Amino acid sequence: MLKDGWFYEDDMPFAVALKINKSLYLSKSKYQQIEVLDSAAMGKVMLLDNKLMITDKDEFYYHEGIAHTSLSIHPNPKKIMVVGGGDGGTVREVLKYKSVEEIELIEIDEEVISVSKKYFPEIACDLDNPKVKIKVNDAIEYMKNAKESSYDLILCDSTDPQGFALGLISKDYYKNVSKALKEDGIYISQSGSPIIQEKEFKTALENIRTAFKHVDALISIAPTYPGCLWSYLIASNKPINKKIKNIPNGKMKYWNPEMHEKFFVKPTWIKEKYFELQPVK
Repeated sequence: MLKDGWFYEDDMPFAVALKINKSLYLSKSKYQQIEVLDSAAMGKVMLLDNKLMITDKDEFYYHEGIAHTSLSIHPNPKKIMVVGGGDGGTVREVLKYKSVEEIELIEIDEEVISVSKKYFPEIACDLDNPKVKIKVNDAIEYMKNAKESSYDLILCDSTDPQGFALGLISKDYYKNVSKALKEDGIYISQSGSPIIQEKEFKTALENIRTAFKHVDALISIAPTYPGCLWSYLIASNKPINKKIKNIPNGKMKYWNPEMHEKFFVKPTWIKEKYFELQPVK
């Protein structure tokens, strides 16, 4: 919502607010409203259905988090699928690994891709890389027909699980993802704020555990997302070893080997509530 020169993301009992200089783009695609604003503090920002998706100034916290915590611990990531992520930030980070041969980007809304290329060129800079195969498709349907045991990693860089994205935290979806991964494959997905979006986080965690033998939660920050404290769910049918096996090329602003360790450290209340740690007395 825009009011008196400010943007408010206030569809929950918590609000994010940004002072806005001007609106740069507004359109209604087949799936959602897409808006680009020029903000005073965070540079250009993209909204999807009035929810803040990316900003120029802090996108790297999220994109480096979802990509490097997962690809760096895989022994030889070659074939990758990115679900959502039409802004290109996750693709940009995945391509920092020499071993990567192919990335399938499954984005339901092609207008997100075109808008990102125009207004966020530093984020969408690698969407035309020959290793990237863009498929405008519903990822839930696409996953049903994905070839079994064919992906080293699947990264779900989706919007919050509402509307057409709700199925991305369903038991059936997770089972299809598990089948599509190779024996040592890894799945990672953003899972929102465990504080502000507690219900969605709990549902995703419960459902993903029905499809994978090993599941963990990673904790990080995302300054302009609701609650700031952000999470990712990482899953595999092999034990998840957080030891770094691959160092990405190029420059990172947030992720590094020391910070990598901290992603796997959870606050006591999360361990007690979701990972069977006995409460401290």
